[in-house]
Amino acid sequence: MKEPAGIHSKLLLEAARKALLPLGVFQKGRSRTWADQSWLMIVVEFQPSSWSRGSYLNVGCIWLWNVQPHISFDQGSRIEEFCAFGGEEQFGLIAEKLAQSAAKEVTRYRELFPTIRSVSDYYIKNAPHVGWPSFNAAVAHGLSGRIDKAVHLFNTWGIEADDDPEWVKDARADAKQLAIMVKDREQFRNLISARVRQTRELRKLPAITEIDFAAKERD
Repeated sequence: MKEPAGIHSKLLLEAARKALLPLGVFQKGRSRTWADQSWLMIVVEFQPSSWSRGSYLNVGCIWLWNVQPHISFDQGSRIEEFCAFGGEEQFGLIAEKLAQSAAKEVTRYRELFPTIRSVSDYYIKNAPHVGWPSFNAAVAHGLSGRIDKAVHLFNTWGIEADDDPEWVKDARADAKQLAIMVKDREQFRNLISARVRQTRELRKLPAITEIDFAAKERD
């Protein structure tokens, strides 16, 4: 008998709920799940293909101080290549494997980034040189009190060019301003907290009054 067209999606959803709900990871939308960590969101994406039934698996972290409504991993990426649907029994096992892989990756990120200080430590060990990783490292350093490191990265963010698009110019100007503000730790923390709250509102996440960058997890 021919399987229903959406059976692979149903199997993925069932496996994801079984493996991820106990970790406090909930479904958002039709294909993504997420773990809400206040200033950090860990996203699990069972990504479909346009050509055949099955799924990729992407897991990554998003630092919520970057105010944008769309999903863009700041850390992490694809961890499983495309797994094709070959029947209900076959894909049921694959779905369980993908969900378990996702659960392990969520746990790994929670252990790797329990506090903003741990994010700063990570970027010290894995120093970015240009682009958004450099900007994110600067924010983490600033929130952790590593002011000199933050100022240096903010001031050297990006390479200026005459044909830079407006969003790059705006981002560079923002980084220059943050290089000044980071010297007042309370002011800087308040600004970044406000950006986190704005992002949470854009993504329809629960509102949070206080952003605790030192807390391991949000209750």
